[in-house]
Amino acid sequence: MKEEHAPLDVFALHAWVDESMQMPGQEREGLYLLAAAVASPATCDPVRENLRELLLKGAERLHWRDESAPRRAKIASAIANHDLVHVVVVGAPIDARKQERARRQCMERLVFELGVLGVSQVWLETRTSSLNERDRRMFAALHAKNAMPARLRIDFALPTDEPMLWVADAVAGAVGQARRGFALDVRDALGHGIDEIDISL
Repeated sequence: MKEEHAPLDVFALHAWVDESMQMPGQEREGLYLLAAAVASPATCDPVRENLRELLLKGAERLHWRDESAPRRAKIASAIANHDLVHVVVVGAPIDARKQERARRQCMERLVFELGVLGVSQVWLETRTSSLNERDRRMFAALHAKNAMPARLRIDFALPTDEPMLWVADAVAGAVGQARRGFALDVRDALGHGIDEIDISL
């Protein structure tokens, strides 16, 4: 009798990435933050459902900068209820005229860290066609100099279609606020599963 084997359940990790900026001000340097929410794609539907439940009537997405303080607290609590890992690269000081340079430097460190975690797929929030193409050239250059794993795939997603991007947006926003000394309770509500990595720009 032929022995039957159940198909192997191959574990995978994906990451959803979004950015945030804190512009320089009086006696404070600017920050560029790039956040990644890391999870098995098989476990993400409950996260998406919980976040969609928080949408205001007529809204297509959650966007941290547009939310009130009480809603930010609700969003942070909803995210903390799920088994997610977050990696945030914080670059400083940022020159507002060199935003893309800051993005490249933070992205290079982020994809290295995601590779260490074993992430196989990265989803970036789609921007304009020209900026997406700039990102593709950046990743091709990183591959060429072996600065990111060959297995790591990069694709783009619309925030109106993918609530997991809302997670990265919220974490980047909360960490950025906390770095300024604001809304520390919201940052605390996200829990201890956030790895903050500082780099010099």
